[in-house]
Amino acid sequence: MKADLGGDADGFSYDSCAEDELIEKAISGDNSAFECLMARYLKVIYNYILLSVSSSEDVKDILQETMLAAWQNLKTYNSCSTLKTWLFSITRYKINDYYRKTYRYNTDDLDDYYDELSAEDNTLDVAKQIDIKNALSNLSNIEKELVYMIFNAQLSYKEISGITGLPTGTIKSKMSNIRSKLKKNLGDAYND
Repeated sequence: MKADLGGDADGFSYDSCAEDELIEKAISGDNSAFECLMARYLKVIYNYILLSVSSSEDVKDILQETMLAAWQNLKTYNSCSTLKTWLFSITRYKINDYYRKTYRYNTDDLDDYYDELSAEDNTLDVAKQIDIKNALSNLSNIEKELVYMIFNAQLSYKEISGITGLPTGTIKSKMSNIRSKLKKNLGDAYND
């Protein structure tokens, strides 16, 4: 059963609700408010899961477990962090839980994600796509995760620190090293 998030006969619209209001409604049991709230973050969370998991069934399972955990624990959410950061923490835990259960980790999954990501950008010519793919493939898994969190999920260093447990200074240092690696691997043509 999918809720109509656009509004109702009285003119009420979940889409126009502030996040705090949706959280309050969801905590009080309003499924439509929760669905609207999660819809705001669904794509970025789904793509984050794709960084580590390539099986579409596993991605769907982890996404479903993340949403279920968010629903069950929404009452414990406090505004010390953003809702996005809180959801990323849950998602990261669910991904780690997935790997603890299956005892496998395939680094090719991350490279496949970046293949898809660069293939979606039609403004880049094929040579540039190959250069970018090669440069990104030289990054470690944590470096790729940091790049995703900063550039795709648009999380701050402080938010990433809350999710990963890494100190903010360490994240800044790692990002500086990542930039240096990418500049070195991509050459002067990409240093704009």
